[in-house]
Amino acid sequence: MELRQLKYFIATAEELHFRKAAERVHVAQPALSQAIHQLEEEIGTLLFERNNRNVALTAAGKVFYARARVMADNACMAVHEARGVGRGDAGMVAIGFISTAAMKVLPATLKHFKEVIPAAQLELRELGPGEQMEELARGHLDIGITISEVLDEGFGVLEICREPLIAALPDRPPFAASAFVDLRDLAEETIITPSRHPRRGYYETVADAYRKAGVKPANIQCVRMIQTGLMLVGADLGISLVPESFKAIQIKGVIYRPLAEPRPEISVSAVWRSDNVSPLLHKFITELGELFPR
Repeated sequence: MELRQLKYFIATAEELHFRKAAERVHVAQPALSQAIHQLEEEIGTLLFERNNRNVALTAAGKVFYARARVMADNACMAVHEARGVGRGDAGMVAIGFISTAAMKVLPATLKHFKEVIPAAQLELRELGPGEQMEELARGHLDIGITISEVLDEGFGVLEICREPLIAALPDRPPFAASAFVDLRDLAEETIITPSRHPRRGYYETVADAYRKAGVKPANIQCVRMIQTGLMLVGADLGISLVPESFKAIQIKGVIYRPLAEPRPEISVSAVWRSDNVSPLLHKFITELGELFPR
């Protein structure tokens, strides 16, 4: 059974006139009649009752028409969707992201991309830098938004932005009265930071900041998420260095202060497999670059 036969059958079933049906599908009437005859032979029953004056659907023809209409509509939709995916106008992009990106990069990116390509579907997964690289390697993600600084061969990377770190502090003396803080004054405080991963990332950025300040924190408390660390800061269990955008998160008992110069920064980047040829992915990367020009 061919789509062409379904198209001819549907036109005839709706027109109930062979000449009008042939004109509708732009073929000669004998070609249409032959295609329908072949379809009836393939199915093994008559679909039309024919006489010199009238054409009518048989009972089998009525049942077949209902199903054929659905098949034809689905085929048309499949063609439309396939063309859209091929042009990068439709399909799905699986995106991994870190919590830092969720605050600064992701909201504007997703809103903009859905406006530009409304038919695109975006699958979001919050993952750490190491987890993102693993999922990218396995083909489970199309793109990761991460702070990992060490990449394997075979990956493309686009730096999206750099964001300064600020101090999240318990709302108590001496921090409450300070306009800014120096890491050298925080050496005796427990530093709460996201856990270390096999790849260089947030943990190493915080460690570098202390090293450049010439101090070593008295104690390090690792957590999975930055937000968890903020809850611990609110309980006066330590301090944390967080991206500047996180000061939008208001937690009782937590205050935010800028760090003294030189201020450490994190680099937020998009990472993808170089062999991923998805047109939609590459449109996403292009839009990301235009939204966050460097």
